[in-house]
Amino acid sequence: MKLFRSYGWLLKATAASFILGLAIFLEVSKDGETIVSVFIGIAIIMYSVIRLVPFIKTQKSDLIKTINIIEITVDFAIGLALVLIPLLGSDDFGTSDLFRYLLGTYLVLRGTVHFYSVSSHHEKNDIALFVFHIAALMVGTILFWESAIDLVILIHIILVLSIISGGYLGYDSYNGYNVYRRQKTLTMPDINQDVDVTVDEKVIPILDEVEPEQDQIVS
Repeated sequence: MKLFRSYGWLLKATAASFILGLAIFLEVSKDGETIVSVFIGIAIIMYSVIRLVPFIKTQKSDLIKTINIIEITVDFAIGLALVLIPLLGSDDFGTSDLFRYLLGTYLVLRGTVHFYSVSSHHEKNDIALFVFHIAALMVGTILFWESAIDLVILIHIILVLSIISGGYLGYDSYNGYNVYRRQKTLTMPDINQDVDVTVDEKVIPILDEVEPEQDQIVS
């Protein structure tokens, strides 16, 4: 865990790169409309998995907990269907009625469960959640009645959301790297700083040089 805490900034930077790269691919590639369903399905699956355990641990109402568990299970199944159906060979799935029915069901179900939890005073609401879930109910309802979906508009929306998400992850990664460098600096000695070394002083006596005696030669 210490390793992940130290290099979490790197994982966030990598995730931001993948998100932005995939969104740009959807925008410029001619195959973007084909795989947009896979992109949305993976996002729904990830959101469902992330919500499950924290919600169960923090929600005190058994009724609200049960309703949300059922909703999360249905969401996971919808996300899985959005991923698998195109991968199994249905190239025109993104423009089919089944796609808009599945996506509409997810949005309406998410908005309905949220507002029921809030109205029963077991969940709190704020402006961002209110706007998102109102939009989810509106878009989900439109999907049930609209006979065709303009996937280009949907790809534009994904690009905007990806830019926001990538920017947030990138900024968070920058802050994490900044903290990482400061910690590394504190743990490394400063090689430019003079280091005082205490040396035991020893008194070395000075000896007079004595010239060696020469042998006297008697002739």
